[in-house]
Amino acid sequence: MAELTTYLFPAVQALFYLIIGIVWLVGFIRQRNAGFLLLMLASLAEALTTLARQGIINYVIYHEPHLAAVEKSSTLGMISMTILSIYIVYWLATILGGLLIVFHRSKYETKAVATPPVSC
Repeated sequence: MAELTTYLFPAVQALFYLIIGIVWLVGFIRQRNAGFLLLMLASLAEALTTLARQGIINYVIYHEPHLAAVEKSSTLGMISMTILSIYIVYWLATILGGLLIVFHRSKYETKAVATPPVSC
């Protein structure tokens, strides 16, 4: 039972990431901005990575009884550092997507109209 409860938080987090990804997909379809697409892909990849990380950690903790405590802790440290480096790539993609959204010029932007000359 303890193993199943450790999946609860990543599963709920993945559900929220899926909802956010769908919202950003709708934003991409409406705005035609690549930043929304980049944010959607980064959030969905982060959700899948969260579930995979928890599955790997649970496998090491609960299904590898022959490993010593030192081996388990070094394996968990290696898994955590690897996942952290992957998360850094996701965070950079999220920052890039956010910048693309912020600095995107809308095609519906009104152009400044020059004032007509005054006739006397």
